[in-house]
Amino acid sequence: MTRAKQCGVGMILASLMGTTSTAIEYAGVPRTLTPETDALADFSIALRDRQPPSAFAHVYHTKRATLVWIGAKHETKTDSLTFKLVNDAFRNFSFDAVIVEGCPHSWGPDPEQLFDYVVSANASLQGNFQRGGETVPAVNGAQAQGATVFCGEPTDLEIKSRVLQLGFSEADVLGFYTLRSIPQWIRERRIRDGADERIDFLLGIEIEKNRTRLDIDASALPTVDAWKAWYVHTNGRPLSADFSTEEAGPLIDGPFGSNAVAAAISKARAVFQHELVISKLNEGLSTLVVYGASHLMIHAPALDVSLGDGCSVSLSTAETKFRDCIVANSQKTQP
Repeated sequence: MTRAKQCGVGMILASLMGTTSTAIEYAGVPRTLTPETDALADFSIALRDRQPPSAFAHVYHTKRATLVWIGAKHETKTDSLTFKLVNDAFRNFSFDAVIVEGCPHSWGPDPEQLFDYVVSANASLQGNFQRGGETVPAVNGAQAQGATVFCGEPTDLEIKSRVLQLGFSEADVLGFYTLRSIPQWIRERRIRDGADERIDFLLGIEIEKNRTRLDIDASALPTVDAWKAWYVHTNGRPLSADFSTEEAGPLIDGPFGSNAVAAAISKARAVFQHELVISKLNEGLSTLVVYGASHLMIHAPALDVSLGDGCSVSLSTAETKFRDCIVANSQKTQP
């Protein structure tokens, strides 16, 4: 675990309920918060093994604003612990800004493209199956509170530039961008596994979409067969029903060649995201971040240095509430 303290039941969150979404008042003048990108963790096997098995969160209070960072277990069920944690955050806090995963920050505040996607996902709800996962309740909650929504990703060209500087090829970047969609397709039931007969059609569309967004020449992975050859070269086996979602993970010491590409992309994203979050807090914006759990494992050490030890909220049962967390101590010195 990180230095975030485990939090007990019924402590002082209740005393903070009803505060406005502007910076919480403490004695003294707020200092300017400093990004601590050197403290970002590499996502290793050891760090992954310390990751809680279900969704979790860290809560930070500063003189300027509050930060709640949810480490989601990517889910598509509205009764999942991840959805519950997102919804509980909105019930217990007022936010000025919400930052979500998977779309570029360059889209600007309250991006129409994201909102259109969420409208479509809301309309397609079937029972407790929610296409779009935890991004949907995050955007729904932000709109209900009047918080501004931001995408949390650097541009694809910024990521590509950083990764190429580390010695990877354009084919590696394009190949991985395409590979990482496979776990999402499985979660969304668009395919069963890596051997599903529908996957070639999806791969063809994804390769060309990613080629455009990354500005990569047609000579790199020009066909689905070329992508599959890259996959074999990278991971040492053909795409099959044995595809593991771990192949898309950013494990710096993972067993798959694709993990190394993912780790380089993860670092580029993490530096951008950490600086973005600190900038929102310096603006006095109480902020909710909803990202996959591995991202919080990477970011927590840097956040603890920038903001002081956070309070950790783990959901071992569906009854666990944010009010069970000690989110601040009125006697504690806040940055």
